[in-house]
Amino acid sequence: MQWTFGVSEVTTWPWSFDEDITRYAALGARTIEVWEMKLDPDPQKRRAQLASAREHGLTVSSFQADVHALFPTHLQPEPQGFDDRFNAFTATLEACAPVIPGAVFVLNTGIATKGDVGAAFERTVLGYGKLARRAANLGVTLALEPLHPLAMNEDSFVWNLEGALEIVDAVGHSALGICADAWNLAGQFGLDVRLERCRDKIFVAQVADYRRPRSFLDRLVVGDGSTDFAPFFAGLRAARYRGPIVLEIFSRNVPDSLYDGDLDAVISRSRDALARYFGEPPR
Repeated sequence: MQWTFGVSEVTTWPWSFDEDITRYAALGARTIEVWEMKLDPDPQKRRAQLASAREHGLTVSSFQADVHALFPTHLQPEPQGFDDRFNAFTATLEACAPVIPGAVFVLNTGIATKGDVGAAFERTVLGYGKLARRAANLGVTLALEPLHPLAMNEDSFVWNLEGALEIVDAVGHSALGICADAWNLAGQFGLDVRLERCRDKIFVAQVADYRRPRSFLDRLVVGDGSTDFAPFFAGLRAARYRGPIVLEIFSRNVPDSLYDGDLDAVISRSRDALARYFGEPPR
């Protein structure tokens, strides 16, 4: 399987955007997942930042907007209103997409208001349909990420591939697909077969290792936890996924936070572990 190694900026939360693009390239990454929180608030400066990634040999594989769910989430509870959140995401999409053609903007659903998943599903399908059409016109795509069951009623009402596919199929637009995250899908039965059913709809794949979390943001270097990656990677192969493998590690509100240690090692050790599955990535 041909593969490209990428790093999400949340993996190096303490670093600046400029540090990220310089150091990722030096550590063997060829693509970056940008987090809006690291970009300059000035529109002109942020466009220059996004353009500078390519100067360091990095493409922008994916993008995490500050508001990337149409309902409130644990990480981003404000604004509360559906329309306000839709407009906030649309503004980010329209400002950034022209500079990063081909990028995937990652979405979560957020929390269903008063537990009414039926109503939230219907509103989400309508909202995603509008966003998918806008994304296609801007030359980018969107990917809905099913989250781990631990995030239920905190960040998402979609926690497995089937739930995500149901929304993607209901929208029925080629600009909307799925973000498959190994940590979020860890331990789900028959994962390889279920990923294969998502053929042509997996737009980005993310990895981190798993242990029993002690906070909402507690993940590990690939190879240091309990995840059996074999079904995940077999499923990606069966689904003919050809996109990047993006390292996305959260490590906050835990006493042994990786953010307090050697982040170069976090990236290089994870990259070496992935190479044992796929072989060395092209440099």
